Amino acid sequence: MSDQDIAEICQLKYRYFRHLDLKEMDQLGEQLTDDCEARYDGGKLSFSGKDAIIEFLTASLGGPSIISEHNGHHPEIVVEDSENATGLWYLEDRVLIAEADLEIGGTAIYEDRYRKVQGEWKIAETGYQRIFEEQRTYSTQLLISMTNRFNP
Repeated sequence: MSDQDIAEICQLKYRYFRHLDLKEMDQLGEQLTDDCEARYDGGKLSFSGKDAIIEFLTASLGGPSIISEHNGHHPEIVVEDSENATGLWYLEDRVLIAEADLEIGGTAIYEDRYRKVQGEWKIAETGYQRIFEEQRTYSTQLLISMTNRFNP
């Protein structure tokens, strides 16, 4: 296991979150393999291929009235060989939709698979399973709903 590979994979995931929150979808797409698979929210939302993933993320978070914050931390990276690795990340996220007076936030565990393509680590599979999610009225912080994986 190479410390350099782990550092490069961490930088990759940090870029993924930064490009997502800045709505830089073309740059976000550069972090994915062409055949990337995504399974968000425990697989409720699944997409095959970089283009389908970027299309979904653009439609979901790309609008100018949607502000998002994604923080990934506590990475657990395992480099399997010179071209393959896996990773778990703890996610804290928040999405503000002002025109709907809605705030969505929570935590999740991301599970990724990475592949080295032409000497550069890319995300080949990604997805998360929620630990909890809250939906609140943004203006008052009144709780609308809360779900968690322990009490569905």
